[in-house]
Amino acid sequence: MVGTEHNTMYYYRMIHDSLLQTGHENPVVELKYTNPMILMQYPLNYSQSISSDYTSKGLYSGTVAIQTHGTMVTAADAYGKMILPSGDTLSPVLRVKTIQTILNTPVEGSSGIETGDQGKQLETCRWYSKGYRYPVFETVRNININDSTEIFSTAFFYPPQDHLYLDTDPENLALQEEVWDMDKKQEELQEQVKTISMEDIMTCKIYPNPVVSVMNLEYELKVDADVSFELYSIDGMPVKKIKTQKKSVGSYYETIDCLGLYSRNYVLRIMVNGVSVNEVVIKK
Repeated sequence: MVGTEHNTMYYYRMIHDSLLQTGHENPVVELKYTNPMILMQYPLNYSQSISSDYTSKGLYSGTVAIQTHGTMVTAADAYGKMILPSGDTLSPVLRVKTIQTILNTPVEGSSGIETGDQGKQLETCRWYSKGYRYPVFETVRNININDSTEIFSTAFFYPPQDHLYLDTDPENLALQEEVWDMDKKQEELQEQVKTISMEDIMTCKIYPNPVVSVMNLEYELKVDADVSFELYSIDGMPVKKIKTQKKSVGSYYETIDCLGLYSRNYVLRIMVNGVSVNEVVIKK
């Protein structure tokens, strides 16, 4: 298999579940991996990684012999949601990070290796989304291992709509339809669900506040409801409680004895049909 990318032709071979890179060439360099490196294993899920050693031989500018060796590490190290420039989102997105360490191997009769040359590290991050064969976003960094300086960096964005150029890609089309169906069902569900607020069910007056001895709770129910009141200290400890009661539509009155409470702030939780609000109550 041959892939053309970044003005370079890359050569691959598939063995069982592993994709091997066997070499590459461009107008400047021609390189063959005498010991190919494992670029990917399928499937690769989040938190999984693979590592392999490689060696290579080739020519620089068609005349200078070069040899390299190193390691290739591929890891699915992150996942999440990607916000596109259009404002649309892709989720879930999986990031696959590859780090290729490239070390020069001395070639007999050549003086091309400088003393202290510790080689380079090529770091590539690709973001994949379900239903798309190729990465949506990609970054590339070439780093000098000796002093950690960045030799070169670039980034590429491949909009999802640009992935639809294949005449037949049934596997990924099926995955896209699955994702679209899930998104559509979620939108329909959100449209059907009406958010209920406390104002839709009850209005309540709490007085006096600050309170010295007795706190009055005067409330009106707009629908039949299960109602309870709980008083907590600021650190969350329960202090007083009016247990849950079934009430019909109408007006009601409750009291909470606060005479024995310490002078400090408390939280009154009002619970009606599973909807709750918290109010701060000051005890003098």
